[in-house]
Amino acid sequence: MAAQVENAATELLNEFNESKPRVGPYILGKTLGTGSTGKVKLAFNTEQNELVAVKIVRKDFLDSKPNLRRKVQREIAVMKLVEHPHVLRLIDVFETTSHLFLVIEYAEGGELFDYLVERGKLEPQEALRFFQQIISGLDYCHRRLICHRDLKPENLLLDKNNDIKIADFGMASLIPPGSLLETSCGSPHYASPEIVMGDMYNGFKSDVWSCGVILYALLTGRLPFDDDNIQRLLNKVRTGLYHMPSEIPEECQNLLRAMLTVEPEKRITVEAIQRHPWFLAHEPPKYPEVDSEDLLNSATGELYSQAIIEPDPVILQSLVALGWGDEESLRLVLASSEPSLERVFYRQLEIVSSRKEATTSTEAPEENQDAASEETKVPYVVSGERQNVRVAPRIQSSQEKHPESDRESSADGLHRPMSGRLRRKYNVGEEHTQQEDERDKEASEGPQQSWFLNLRSYFRLDSSRARKHRAS
Repeated sequence: MAAQVENAATELLNEFNESKPRVGPYILGKTLGTGSTGKVKLAFNTEQNELVAVKIVRKDFLDSKPNLRRKVQREIAVMKLVEHPHVLRLIDVFETTSHLFLVIEYAEGGELFDYLVERGKLEPQEALRFFQQIISGLDYCHRRLICHRDLKPENLLLDKNNDIKIADFGMASLIPPGSLLETSCGSPHYASPEIVMGDMYNGFKSDVWSCGVILYALLTGRLPFDDDNIQRLLNKVRTGLYHMPSEIPEECQNLLRAMLTVEPEKRITVEAIQRHPWFLAHEPPKYPEVDSEDLLNSATGELYSQAIIEPDPVILQSLVALGWGDEESLRLVLASSEPSLERVFYRQLEIVSSRKEATTSTEAPEENQDAASEETKVPYVVSGERQNVRVAPRIQSSQEKHPESDRESSADGLHRPMSGRLRRKYNVGEEHTQQEDERDKEASEGPQQSWFLNLRSYFRLDSSRARKHRAS
């Protein structure tokens, strides 16, 4: 697979040229996919000589849909906080007068969903390898108090080495310890019983349930809870009744039952999963440089205990986007001498901003400017060394409603659930027309600003809706 990806990448690189539209140092190419928020295009980084992907979002479309606007802002804020080998990484964000351009890692291998449908089901050893990587990335997010809330094979991508990348944090939420969530979200086939029933829920426990559904699908090629009728499907999830195939190894059956336990307080934790005998049947991946981080124990450290009297307004807005309260309450907490998680996350975002500032060009080189005019020359961010660049194709929001017939089924019964269905199957080899180039050039016209460090440059959260203990 790696060789095929390398050959495809070489062919694509040959198609990029100076006549193509560009954003900062990125030359835009073929469309990878389209979804509810816009389209995703393959792009070439002229600075790093590598492929990336650029998600293009119309600002007027976001203005007309406040919930979607908050979703995009939350996704950006969350992805600024995570950097793990099995989590997809946001590289940069650019803004023009009419569009946003999110530069993301490019996943050459596509979705785990497609990989699974093509094979029907996986051998236990291969399923375990994928599962270990999913849990590794999820554990990292959970230790940073981030729950995903929309885990499914469509949101798990594969790189050229067939390694997992957790993607699409549009439904993610940051949860203070002991807090519960109330917003039902995600895909019904993968949602936990407490979400389906509309109860207040622990986001971390719900992520574990979703991982149980994913593991079952990897081993069987089917979903444990499935029905053409949405109400019958939800009833199956509520009761937690499903068939356990005898060919699944006994220890794995034990783990699946522990993950697919209806009562969240009795459900196994991510920490316990990593100690389970089946999980340890083969050496799981270890990343000491990130696995040692523990934000809960950071609040008493010297850096995190210092009061912040004059907080950076940009970082403050990022905290608002993450659901830690409005600006006024955050200023009071940050200035207090008492330890607080708000201050921990402020410092974490401060570290991220410092890294970006260290690699920001004060003036873009001549050859990397947009061709529109001299006035469009603005600084852009170059984020240091980057390798194995990947991205998720855009999928529809799980909050959108679809008819029950809006599904794609495979011969073996695994299908793309209604709420997670791609509007159009992405195809890297798709014909790229001159007309599409012209539309992209029009979108990129005018001043281009990299605002990775300035979330306030476009979005304005309604801070009255931001809650400290209940994320939307």
